[in-house]
Formats: sequence, structure tokens, C-alpha cells
Amino acid sequence: MARAIREEKRGSRKRNTHPVVIIVCEGAKTEPIYFNHFKKRDKPLRIEVVKDAAGESYRALIKAAIGAKEKYVNGTESNWAVWCVSDVDVDHNTPDNQSLRSSQLKAYAKEATQNGFRVALSNPCFELWFLLHFTYTTGHVRDCDTLIEKLSKYIPKYKKDSGIYNLLADKQCNAISNGKKLENYHQEQGKSDMIDVSVNPYTNVWELVEALI
Repeated sequence: MARAIREEKRGSRKRNTHPVVIIVCEGAKTEPIYFNHFKKRDKPLRIEVVKDAAGESYRALIKAAIGAKEKYVNGTESNWAVWCVSDVDVDHNTPDNQSLRSSQLKAYAKEATQNGFRVALSNPCFELWFLLHFTYTTGHVRDCDTLIEKLSKYIPKYKKDSGIYNLLADKQCNAISNGKKLENYHQEQGKSDMIDVSVNPYTNVWELVEALI
């Protein structure tokens, strides 16, 4: 009888042999539109893209990630990974915002690690990942508007809700290479922790994309 009970409990778990990657996006348009394209790849991998509807803070993003893990992973036997995709997005017009944002980033990264999550951070914003498909740069970028202006040289009339994955697909390896090169550059400049406002420009989205492909 005990054996039968154990087998029943084991059988009650959802069986899904494919690993699950959950991508929780701070943005409601750009990032989800981009990452949803990876679902079309012929890979033994289940990808769930979640929009952080609250979008008010890094804490809200972590909360959304916890909820997504409960929804898509808990009660299964699948291997899983949860990525929180977010920007630094500093308000340079507000005094002390840089130091405040850095402290928020540290707390965010710590909480993500405590939950077993990974952080894909872009400074100043996600569009840097798009730009790295076309060019390598180490020059400080003040804000997202400035970055989009740079990106528009390669993608005229770019908008955040543009579906540009197909324009980038054949340049993906180049972007990954540039992302790694940029991280090495910051390390050579003495930066040991990339989760900081001062590490600009920076993105480790290449780590997530490399995992997906």
C-alpha cells in the first residue's frame, strides 16, 4: 500500500521533460516582442515570456518572477531557469538618483540570487543589445533617448513596439561577441561588479540569448 501511495504521488507531478526558461520582462513591448521570437526555434526547450504588469520597481519584477515560477515550474519535474530582464534607466535630472539607483540594483541582484534567478541588465536600456548587433561601443550613453538615436542610424524610424528580430537574426553572433567584449572592457577598467550605474554602457543580455540558442 505504501508503495502504491508513493507511486500515486509521483504520478501526480506534471511530467515535462523539456527544460523551462522563464523570461520576466520589465518592459511591456520591446523585450517581450523580441524574446517571443525564440519560441519559434526548433529546440527541446519551453520558453515562457512574462510581462511585468506592475513595472513600478525592481521588487515588483522579482515578485512577478516568483509568481511565474510558481505557475510554470512548481509541481513539475522540469529543469528551469528564470531570467529577470531590466534596465538601469537613471534619471540624471534628479539629485542623488545615481547613488539611489545603484543601491536599488544591489538589493535587486541579491534578491534575484536568493530566489535562484538570473538578471539580464542593460545600462542604460535594452536597446543597447540591439545596437551591439551593428557596432561595438564603449562610450558612455546618458539615457535611452540617446541610445535610440544611435540605433536609428542602423534602424531608421525605430520604435519600441517595432518587431525587429528578423533584422537582427543574422547578426546575433556579432552581438554576443560584442557583449562579451564590452564586459571584458569594463573588467579591464577595474569594474568587478557589473550591477552598478557606473558601468555604462553595459548589457549581459548576450548570456540569456546564448542560453536560448
